[in-house]
Amino acid sequence: MNYSDMKPYVGNREQLFSVRESRLVGGRADGVRVVDIHNGGNLSLTVAVDRCMDIPVLRYKGRCMNYITCNSISHPAYYEVAGEGWSEAFSGGFLYTCGLSNTGLRSSTDWDTQKEHGCIANRPAEHLNIVETETEDGPAVELIGTMKESMLAGTNLSLARRIRVSYQKDEVEIIDVVKNEGFRRVPQPILYHCNMGYPLLQPDSKFSISHTAVRPRTPFAERELPNLNEILPPQDALEEACYYYTPIADSSGWATAVLENAREHLRLRLSFDTATLGHFVQWKNFVKGEYVMGLEPANAPIDGREDALSRGELPFLEGGEARTYRLRFALDEKTGEAG
Repeated sequence: MNYSDMKPYVGNREQLFSVRESRLVGGRADGVRVVDIHNGGNLSLTVAVDRCMDIPVLRYKGRCMNYITCNSISHPAYYEVAGEGWSEAFSGGFLYTCGLSNTGLRSSTDWDTQKEHGCIANRPAEHLNIVETETEDGPAVELIGTMKESMLAGTNLSLARRIRVSYQKDEVEIIDVVKNEGFRRVPQPILYHCNMGYPLLQPDSKFSISHTAVRPRTPFAERELPNLNEILPPQDALEEACYYYTPIADSSGWATAVLENAREHLRLRLSFDTATLGHFVQWKNFVKGEYVMGLEPANAPIDGREDALSRGELPFLEGGEARTYRLRFALDEKTGEAG
């Protein structure tokens, strides 16, 4: 039955497609604005408006697809730059944005680079706009908001985010526009920290991305390179491993990373526009209770600004310049025999 045939059966569209804005209560999450969306099909997700409009939880057919840290959602007020502030505020989640002035390692060369993975994930949205539309094919919603990373006599960057979800379409589309609101030329790295977990991630899951090269990030990752495609069961102790992929784009300029589990009938396809996201980082952490694989489109490597500069891979924005980043997540059933 199509959408127009269903409408006479309901008194409110929320029976078929729901969008609800609320605030969380209790603990470190107290006061955080969220928007919960259910697409009337298999997809439901939470957008944390007060945390860069990131997605802390996405469920497909009721099952959480992403890893959630022991921190869960915390209010931005709990974020601290010093020490382990980033790790203490990191919730994991389906989408966690890193940047806008630093990604990856911190350094002591200037204030911006002291912020491990940057601070934009701890910035609340301004001017949130929830736009619902309806066609013969069904309703859709767009969440639109702007986050800012700025300081007196320093960086002045804005991130305008647009998230779109459509009726019974198990996809999430994201368009980000980062603008240098200031007059100085400034570095502008960004990384989309997409943290996949159980049940999508298990030892019999498979990861793939078309690529021309893989570079291990650490000596341990290099030693493990022959086991690149192996996904271990949860370990008592094991060093994390990161790999830099050089993705291959299709004819439209997009690349796609796939994580799938045939036995669970689950597949995630993460597509990104390589025109501005030419890097891809895979993070593998298989420790008990910290069982996660990060799928991370980026515009720069994450070993500090000096490393990126030496490689000629640190992006900049001139005063008033803007750059657009595009992502698309698609969930479906993986058919066939378990691998």
